Amino acid sequence: MCLVLSPQGCFLSFCLPAVLWAIHLEQEQISVTKQPLQSSSATFTCKVFGGSDSTYIHWYRARAGEAPQRLLYLTLSGSELKREAGFSSEKFLAYPISTLVVNEIAPNDEATYYCAYWDRTVLESHRQPVQKPHS
Repeated sequence: MCLVLSPQGCFLSFCLPAVLWAIHLEQEQISVTKQPLQSSSATFTCKVFGGSDSTYIHWYRARAGEAPQRLLYLTLSGSELKREAGFSSEKFLAYPISTLVVNEIAPNDEATYYCAYWDRTVLESHRQPVQKPHS
C-alpha cells in the first residue's frame, strides 16, 4: 500500500503486495484523494493476514529522489510502538492492525508511504550459525 501526498491532494494506491511465509498485507481501497487543508489528516489502513503478536508493522515515507525513511513501527497487538527520531507523536500516529494517521497535511508531506512487516519468529527460526575459519 502506498500513499502519495502532493499539493494537489493525497493519492493512496495498492503498490506492492507483500507475501512471505503466508503473511501478507492488503489495502482494500485502490485510491483516495484528499485536499491538504489546515488541520486535515489522512488515515490509511494496512490489513495483515497471517500475522501473530510477534509481527511488527513498519511505516515508511519515500520522498521523490530520497531513500525511504522509517517513520515508526508497532507490534500487531499494539503492545509496542516506536517512533524514529524526528517523527512526532502529534504528526504520525499508528494503531494496531495497522493504521497510519498523518495529521495536519502540509506540502512537505508529499511522498509515497509504505507499510511493511517483520515477524521476529520467522526470522529467528531461519537463523544459521556462522563460524569464523581458523587462521
